[in-house]
Amino acid sequence: MAENWSDEELAAAVDAYKEMAHLEANQKPYSKRKYYRDLVERFGRTEKSFEYRMQNISAVLHEQGDSWIPGLKPAGNVGANVKPRIKALLNINNLQKRPSDVKKAAYKKNLSAMREWLIEVARSKEKVLYSEMMQVFDIDRFSLRHAMDYLGHQSDNLDEPIITALIVSKGTGRCSVGFSKEFEVRDDEVERHRLYEYWANNSPTQSILEPSPTDLKAKALRFAIVASRPDQAAFRREVYEACGGRCVISGCDVDKVLDAAHKHGRDWRLGHNKAEDGYLLRKDLHALYDKNLLTIADDGVLSLAPEALDHYKDYAGKKLP
Repeated sequence: MAENWSDEELAAAVDAYKEMAHLEANQKPYSKRKYYRDLVERFGRTEKSFEYRMQNISAVLHEQGDSWIPGLKPAGNVGANVKPRIKALLNINNLQKRPSDVKKAAYKKNLSAMREWLIEVARSKEKVLYSEMMQVFDIDRFSLRHAMDYLGHQSDNLDEPIITALIVSKGTGRCSVGFSKEFEVRDDEVERHRLYEYWANNSPTQSILEPSPTDLKAKALRFAIVASRPDQAAFRREVYEACGGRCVISGCDVDKVLDAAHKHGRDWRLGHNKAEDGYLLRKDLHALYDKNLLTIADDGVLSLAPEALDHYKDYAGKKLP
């Protein structure tokens, strides 16, 4: 029974979990099964019992607001006597001070934005590559794995199709084997079509994003995910950050009236989707720029066509900062 685990067994299980978490944080390969077998040799319990104990450890970490090891879904039936012993062995406060764990937790602030953006991807009946997720949200592969684990289980708990079925490998166009095992999804393509249908007919119960982010990176991300196509979203985020969240001509910082505009001669289809490929412009100025009624010289000086001068003469001859 769970309550009959000795202090030595629990300590060994927690130590093994910590070692795996450390390897995971440093993106080094390891085998969960080997850790289970080593514990079996020491204590005689089954591999399944140690796997479930690891899931209990994940549950304690989740309850504390910390990340757990991908593939070890939290199992909450820890036991009243066992939970405080696991907490003490984890020594969570010290763990959170380690640099690797600070890095590990960095993705958390983007979880709501990731979910909202993936819903828009589903409504557009698209899918997204792992590399594109990392680019749009400016995170590493390790953080993406944890984010996907969290968002997938969130969907499961809400009785929705698993939102992370939209994230696929470039080589295969399919989800990883781990996705199928974790969520017991036999065919990820079928799951994607379930997502397309579900989000065509449903809406989140409430707004997920913070209403008024003040941090530039947070505002840039919110600005970016208006676009469901990954290359557009990444371009919008980079241009927004590079321009400080303000129109380069007027100084306007009202996000809803701003656009990320490609510079003349740049083409998104040719991969020109970096910060240096665009300007952040107020929508009316973007329209003028696209119609060549407003031009920006290489030295940053603005010129206006005669038909635009009546309303925009203040910008004639102005030089970009």
